[in-house]
Amino acid sequence: MDATDLPEVERVLRDRADALDVKITGMAKAPERGSGISFGKRVGDGTTEAVRRLTEVGVGGSLELSQARVLRALEKLDEGTYGVCDSCGQPIAEARLDFAPESVLCVACARRAGV
Repeated sequence: MDATDLPEVERVLRDRADALDVKITGMAKAPERGSGISFGKRVGDGTTEAVRRLTEVGVGGSLELSQARVLRALEKLDEGTYGVCDSCGQPIAEARLDFAPESVLCVACARRAGV
């Protein structure tokens, strides 16, 4: 995908935003009635369920960060600043945008930010 093909970039970003929204909504859904597990002193189903839920919390946080990046990239498209680093104002490499169209930071700034 060529970052200069802005309608295609927008389509890809909107598709990703929709997919992330579905995943996040699904994870936030309340458990089915009667599916509660008590966490007693024994190792077993309760422990497994606790570990699974902790893992889901981490995954959910990651999905929310991804969603925020996608939504920011869509805002930048609307503003006319897509492809410009939010931090330093320099152009974001074409290869980076082709690989990750939701990128709003150049490689150097992303590295400094730890993302």
